[in-house]
Amino acid sequence: MADEITLNLKLAVANGFLVQRFDPSTLTVTMTGTTAAGGVQTIGTTAETLGVTDVSTCGYGYFRNTDATNYVEIGTGTGTFVAFAKLKAGEAAVLRLGTNAPTARANTAAVNLQYFILQD
Repeated sequence: MADEITLNLKLAVANGFLVQRFDPSTLTVTMTGTTAAGGVQTIGTTAETLGVTDVSTCGYGYFRNTDATNYVEIGTGTGTFVAFAKLKAGEAAVLRLGTNAPTARANTAAVNLQYFILQD
């Protein structure tokens, strides 16, 4: 099969003279695997690995910070954490992962991170 994943992308900003809109419409992507992993994980202020044991090669990931106050960073590594995304309170993001071991770290206090990762 092909085009198993459908993404609807849209970004608009209007702030003073800064007005821009990106609307590439619907994007379909092929998913070669058949597994996924996810749930809600409590993320502390020390980097920790997300539970994706059933996914051998990570593809697209959905992340949502359900906290009302603190932000969470998504990245790689636990000893040396390198963030590649930041979600403020209540924010969500969808992105293709470049790692099979995504990690996360909360700022100030633990947050609940909702995530769903598809096999590539």
